[in-house]
Amino acid sequence: MDNKVYYHFLSSNNALIDLERGAIKVSLINELNDPFELKPYLRHKPPIRVQFNKVRKEVSKKFGLLCFSGKLDESLLWGHYADKHKGIALGFQINRLPEEIIEVEYCSERIKYKLTNDTSLDEINFLKLIGKRKYQNWFYENEYRVWVELKRCIRINGNYFVEFENGLILKEIILGCRHDKSNYKYIVNLAHKYNSKVIPLREEFGGYKMVEDGRKKRKIEEIQKWYNQKMNRTG
Repeated sequence: MDNKVYYHFLSSNNALIDLERGAIKVSLINELNDPFELKPYLRHKPPIRVQFNKVRKEVSKKFGLLCFSGKLDESLLWGHYADKHKGIALGFQINRLPEEIIEVEYCSERIKYKLTNDTSLDEINFLKLIGKRKYQNWFYENEYRVWVELKRCIRINGNYFVEFENGLILKEIILGCRHDKSNYKYIVNLAHKYNSKVIPLREEFGGYKMVEDGRKKRKIEEIQKWYNQKMNRTG
């Protein structure tokens, strides 16, 4: 298993719900924030584009994405995906085959892919080849993605979720620099459930990265000590 930690950025409310459920939401292809996703083909003539749309539609029915970043210290990620730094990033080790963890390639031009007329092969190529390409201005995300079959997910209120026990090992719960301190006790309780670390962040003093906040960390360590003592007494 890869020991690398991959980060999934969320609002505080959604992160806490996911921690309570032990599952994270799957991103559906037609709901991704980049409308160019899995569309390498607009340079083709209309009849061929129609065929591509059919393949993309079939892939969208069967598969969704788990999206992660290899970066924790990028301020833009916290601003865009974690409720303007008030949210939480969940750090996972991913127990999947290396080829299943796709590192996104950032490109300046779209490719002109040709269909094979083999539906199954075209769907595989969409996942493995086309699905890892993204416009270069998204490079700050340092994105990694895992395709998941929707039929293997759990469904809640019309959304699809993958349970942590399905190859996701929660190692870190990272708190944005504007995260509400009143949640600390509850988050420590959840972290204990998964045997994971809680890491609070602050702005870097000499640059523009997000770094660990030592003062908040000591506060969390005090709560963890109190929680452990409480568990020992009740255990």
